[in-house]
Amino acid sequence: MTILFWMFISVQVFAAEPELPMISLEKEQQIFTSGEVISFHIENAEKMKIVLVNEQGQKRLLDGETYTVTDFDLEGSYRAEFYANDNPETIVTVDDLFQVQQLKEVEKDETAPSLTDITFAHDEDVLHTSVLHVAADLADAETGVKQAILIIHSDSNDAEAELIQNNWTGKFEGEVPLEKFQPGEKLIFQLKLVDFAENEITIDLENTIQMYQPNEPHLSYDAVDITNDEKKIVQVGNQIKLTLDKYTTEFPEAETESGNKIPLKWQKNANEWIGSLTLTKELSGEIIHFQGMNIAILVRSTSEPFAEINLINNTVLTGIINPDFALISALSVEVNGQIFRTVRTDNSFKSAEISTTGKIILHWIDWDGRAYSKQLSQEIKPVIPVPDKEIIAPPPVIPNEKEPILAKPAPKPSTESSEKPPKKQARKETSTKNKSSSIPFWIPALMIIGVIIFSGNRAMK
Repeated sequence: MTILFWMFISVQVFAAEPELPMISLEKEQQIFTSGEVISFHIENAEKMKIVLVNEQGQKRLLDGETYTVTDFDLEGSYRAEFYANDNPETIVTVDDLFQVQQLKEVEKDETAPSLTDITFAHDEDVLHTSVLHVAADLADAETGVKQAILIIHSDSNDAEAELIQNNWTGKFEGEVPLEKFQPGEKLIFQLKLVDFAENEITIDLENTIQMYQPNEPHLSYDAVDITNDEKKIVQVGNQIKLTLDKYTTEFPEAETESGNKIPLKWQKNANEWIGSLTLTKELSGEIIHFQGMNIAILVRSTSEPFAEINLINNTVLTGIINPDFALISALSVEVNGQIFRTVRTDNSFKSAEISTTGKIILHWIDWDGRAYSKQLSQEIKPVIPVPDKEIIAPPPVIPNEKEPILAKPAPKPSTESSEKPPKKQARKETSTKNKSSSIPFWIPALMIIGVIIFSGNRAMK
């Protein structure tokens, strides 16, 4: 039973296999010359192409069951190759089908091949990993095209690729890898054609191909790009984005200077990969680097450089620097246009003695190399000296003597005293003047005259 089973299976498989195509000569003649007609007997070749190929590779398409030898058919043995279903591979080959022997001098082929059409098929974006597919329709009515070579030129490299004839389509085709060419380069082409009579031509093609130029990686913070070779200061709570080309296959990580790796969250859209990193408080004070990029990012949780500032004795400024700003340098104090240096001890600082007055301005250079300044609410105020003892002015002196009756009035001073005499004294002087002025000046004179007359009378007696 087992033997019968396998015999049945073998018969079924054999019955399922199609019969192979066959070709043979109708006549016994084997050698032909120019102008002679060769007749063939063909079996099982429906929807197949039959190509006659000689020893030198010259090909002739058999259209029907006869072929007429031409002056341009090369001498030698010919074989028949069967092709089907757009398959470039040979299905059946029949060797030594006939021979050609030219008995007289035949016409020479002096015409080079020509290009009818050429197409380039490639991805929408041509990368260095891409493969270029080329198909050319070539014509040579005499001996036929022996060789077609595609020549590729670019700024960095040149390459050649031979195109092979597809026996089903008749086109010369080839696949050209582009790994030798650089991104962003422009490719230009030439096509070199040679026929079987060694006629040669090189054709400059109008076709050009632009190699894809990948987008450079770039970082952004608050939608502003961070350029390479830059130090950037960022704030906790915000987000950094790393944008990569859409064809990227390697995704860099962020890493702190202390060696901690920070993965990014990646998303892809039609044009690019975007990796995002949210700055957490744990990263405060850390400096972050990205693989393959010369960029350093300092994370801070505050924008205020100083935790405490004090003015001591109106002459010395002291303060404490926030830890996030520990990397600032060149800290100095400006008052009234004069610069006073400071001395730092860890995160505290102390200025030199300030010898002028005015508003206080702090200057410093931050980690990113930029200069900053801040005017403080404190101010150096001028000091007004206080006297040791209070000075008391003496009371005004008032004279007690009475003014004489016949005394000449005293000369008036150049400036009158602003001080007024006491009221009682003023009244006394006024009454005295009134009494002396009430006796007429002639009474004392009469009294003196009377005394003189009286004394004279007594002397005469």
